[in-house]
Amino acid sequence: MNHHYSDTRKIDPTRGAVLADNTPNDMNRVEIGPTQLAFHEWEAAGLSLPNLPAMRAYRLERLTRFIVKRGYGGLLMFDPLNIRYATDSTNMQLWNTHNPFRACLVCADGHMVLWDYKNAPFLADHNPLVREVRSGFDLFYFDRGDKVDAAAHRVTGEVEDLINAHGGGNKRLAVDKIMLHGLRALEARGFKVMEGEELTEKARSVKGPDEISAMRCAVNACEAAVHAMEDFARANVPGGTTSEDDIWAVLHAENIRRGGEWIETRLLTSGPRTNPWFQECGPRMTQANEIIAFDTDLVGSYGICVDISRTWWIGDEPPRPDMVYAMQHAHEHIMTNMDMLKPGVMIPDLTARTHVLEDRFQKLKYGCLMHGVGLCDEWPLVAYPDKAVEGAYDYPLEAGMVLCVEALVGE
Repeated sequence: MNHHYSDTRKIDPTRGAVLADNTPNDMNRVEIGPTQLAFHEWEAAGLSLPNLPAMRAYRLERLTRFIVKRGYGGLLMFDPLNIRYATDSTNMQLWNTHNPFRACLVCADGHMVLWDYKNAPFLADHNPLVREVRSGFDLFYFDRGDKVDAAAHRVTGEVEDLINAHGGGNKRLAVDKIMLHGLRALEARGFKVMEGEELTEKARSVKGPDEISAMRCAVNACEAAVHAMEDFARANVPGGTTSEDDIWAVLHAENIRRGGEWIETRLLTSGPRTNPWFQECGPRMTQANEIIAFDTDLVGSYGICVDISRTWWIGDEPPRPDMVYAMQHAHEHIMTNMDMLKPGVMIPDLTARTHVLEDRFQKLKYGCLMHGVGLCDEWPLVAYPDKAVEGAYDYPLEAGMVLCVEALVGE
């Protein structure tokens, strides 16, 4: 029997015109988002979903306010995560990280323009805060060859016109990550290029109520994916025919099943490969009575990063006493440091007052005590005392910040 496009249900029949996150109830929509599986799990968990139009407005307001506060005419972004924050749209995110073809300009009056792939000008249609969509900011050599300078001259002329129209002609322009020819072309037009990452990192650091709701949903989805991975590991590791990659693949699949996006690292290892940490997931066959350790580093539902770590012991024998003690010491480290977190605490004070790991655990400790998290690992970073740089993070914690509290305890 033949099935046609018109036979496919375009909505979730259990809901009305909009879904619980206030987006259209249309299964044929262009923008990516959570799946029905995720929605059903969140409903069962009693979670409040974000109001996505309100979340998008909150993010644009913060960017615009920070632009005006710093006396800039606008903010020009190339980082795919900054563009996601501003527009809540995606386009080949990982490819875009090494072939930067997207750009977004937020002007001092809030006028927002997205430069996207020329054959896909529709990917931000769901967000009316994106006022214009253009193309032409693909300034990487593969795409432009020996005429990249001419392309840069043309497209920065568009930026100049937009700043004249919507930024008061103010040529103090914040830029996050730009290709060399683009930078030179802006400067040739008289722009004073300012530090855009400072602006975007601080704007993104304080989450609004809808972002917090989105993060709770993303964490719930990630934990469900981790649970499925654990079930698979406990059922298959004792047989000795299951690789680290077999286990890690479950997390990827379960993340995608819930509308997640990608995983930033390959941090899952087993047995002797867990030490030293930061070895990448590979073909080693896992064995019973060993540990499996991983860090999700997962970009999940709503594009939210969920950065949680777990270590499992799988087998019928007990783990060694020194392993149990290391776990207990790590737990004490995390819980003690979490207790310091409250609005108004200065970041250097967190460093100074940290729970101190025993000497034998110092060499292999993690790269930081804590860090912000949102669409990815974000500002601020809280350093260990021996890694702290004076003056780098002299800021207080603010209500609405979300931090990951870290621990790596091994010898």
